[in-house]
Amino acid sequence: MPFSSIDPTEMHQLGHGVQNAGKGLADCAARLRAILNEVELAHPGLAAIGRVGQWLTEQAPDLYRRRDLAYEAEKVDVDVFGNPLPGSIVRPGLTRIDESRMIPAEIRAQAAQAASLVEAATRSDAGAVGKLAAYKGWMSDPRFATALIEKLGPQGLTMLPAAMGTRVRHALDAGDGSAEAVRRQNRDVLLLLGKALATATDPSKSAHVNRRFLEELKKQGRAEIQVPGMGGQMTVHGYWSIGQILASAPAEAYSEAFMTTIGQDMIRWDRDFLKKNGEWPLARDTDAYDLPAPLDTRPFSGSGAIGVADPVAALLTAAGASKERSQALIGSRDLLAYLMDGRRPQWGMGDHGEALGEAMEAAMKGADAESKRLAVMATQIYSDVVASHVSVNDAGNIELKNPSELDRLSGARDNMGRILAEHIDDMVFSHFQRHPRLSDDQLTGEVDTRPTARFNPTDLDHVLLDVAVDEQAYQALLHAQVAHMRGGIDHGLATRDRDATDNTIALDSAALGHLMEARRTALVSWGKEADAADEALRKMVQEGLGLVPIPFAQQVGKLGVKTADTIYESFVKDGFVRAGDWLVKQSGHAGGKAMRAYGDAASSDIAARELVKQMLASSAVAHGAYERDDLDQPFVAGDPPRVKSPLLMSRDDYESFTHWMAKNTTVPADHQEAQQGAATGADTFQKNIKAGVGDRG
Repeated sequence: MPFSSIDPTEMHQLGHGVQNAGKGLADCAARLRAILNEVELAHPGLAAIGRVGQWLTEQAPDLYRRRDLAYEAEKVDVDVFGNPLPGSIVRPGLTRIDESRMIPAEIRAQAAQAASLVEAATRSDAGAVGKLAAYKGWMSDPRFATALIEKLGPQGLTMLPAAMGTRVRHALDAGDGSAEAVRRQNRDVLLLLGKALATATDPSKSAHVNRRFLEELKKQGRAEIQVPGMGGQMTVHGYWSIGQILASAPAEAYSEAFMTTIGQDMIRWDRDFLKKNGEWPLARDTDAYDLPAPLDTRPFSGSGAIGVADPVAALLTAAGASKERSQALIGSRDLLAYLMDGRRPQWGMGDHGEALGEAMEAAMKGADAESKRLAVMATQIYSDVVASHVSVNDAGNIELKNPSELDRLSGARDNMGRILAEHIDDMVFSHFQRHPRLSDDQLTGEVDTRPTARFNPTDLDHVLLDVAVDEQAYQALLHAQVAHMRGGIDHGLATRDRDATDNTIALDSAALGHLMEARRTALVSWGKEADAADEALRKMVQEGLGLVPIPFAQQVGKLGVKTADTIYESFVKDGFVRAGDWLVKQSGHAGGKAMRAYGDAASSDIAARELVKQMLASSAVAHGAYERDDLDQPFVAGDPPRVKSPLLMSRDDYESFTHWMAKNTTVPADHQEAQQGAATGADTFQKNIKAGVGDRG
């Protein structure tokens, strides 16, 4: 609706006059009716007068609300009666009022009734919970949600979840098994509040709470409040309660504006509290002198313990449902550094950073510039944490001091692995370009109109050293790396670009060497067998992963080389991780062609050579990149004759084919270079990590 221009002083007088006029007309109609009744007469005008009086009376509240909006627009503080406080200045002239803040009286009346039911449900009124269910669909109506949240007010929003926690505390103390039912009832109520709060705090909606409400909610969030029903013996902070509302509906669509106002202030409050008190205790059901969660909250997925109530984890979980919301919440270095570094001891008490990892992944995996900027920023923060735990022993080997401290954020390792895997293209080139650590305004660049992430290779190596110990993170990175190499080699042969093929082999095999060495060093640091580092790659080679032609590879010859760019973009349209996953699933069809003796003893650099050897062979066949003079071979079929797909060759045919292809390919490339590149990458990883130790003295 459009804005109106209204003088707030005149609006106050008009509202007062309309209200009095309505009462006067209603009174007049009542007196006339009494007089006419005495003489047993009636008149149709009486009903009309009564209706006009009722209409005027109903309009007065809306006029007063317009007056309040005008005061709000002019930032004028008023008393409980709507009059300006002493010292306030009401500027003369017209004031623009946002019509979207106008909520009809009947909707406010319904919201007031719902607010009463919420309060009753908090006091164990089962009937009220049932009646509230009828309002479920109303919570997404901006006008109703705003009226409800304003009726409850910031104090009510922070007090109600605390009262629900009291009910759980009493049920647990009674030991009668009723706590589960209480928590189910609490969830029903908090789900409605969560939907209403998300709707009412979204400024893009047709109605929403105002600036003053949000400021009061922040103030109340930082306040320490007495927990109802505990005899003044227990307190919580308002943000704890808001966190419980967020936890009730983790997928609720809270706005970016909510994340930058309430969300960021909640993180800053958490940081201030920890700085002052050393920790923020996460109360469990067994903690008799603390307030448990009103819901069946669990610290991390699969955990058997319940009652852990971390408001910041709940906030990050809500943010993690959306890239935009996550970026709005953790988009500054100040807050991201606290969450990834300063809060590590706190994460160790709760979900070990699972909620943080999900929010980071949502914010950082995309191909957009902001995702890439945050991904580079995260590697810098992560690197500094890991570097502080690195040392070199007397034998010259890398060691990690107190790796269990790094485990405090173990729940985010798989997320960080997937984040880097999605930016594998930038990672590969970072080892070649060797960007220094850059400032926040230089973390991204642009190549061929596409945003690129300017990772520092030493930062990447530190991050790999930590995340590679996690199986999911390592698999994501390995699959993405192999897919990147596979696509590059196939594209080089499809376009007959020898330089591109050679560059792919050199750069990707070096990046693979970094990853494999990080995996080996990480496993040793956590007391595991280093041989397992080569196992996954060795299995890929044994099962013929490099022999799998990528999707659409056969079409290049038919459609023309110019279409190759589009074809290979299709291969990774859902990300390098998914492309790698697809290759792994297909690779079993070629199993057994690699020599078993190689499979039993291969190191990662030899495996890299064999993998590239497979990729060159299968791509050469897919694109016909071989001489046609000597096709009288057991691995050739058809008319006109063509080399069979390596997937269809026997083991003996494949061995003959690889020797023949080395002499007959029209796009020669040295797969031995892959072995050297992988070894160089592993050596560079060691140097980068050790240099960091020397720099710290």
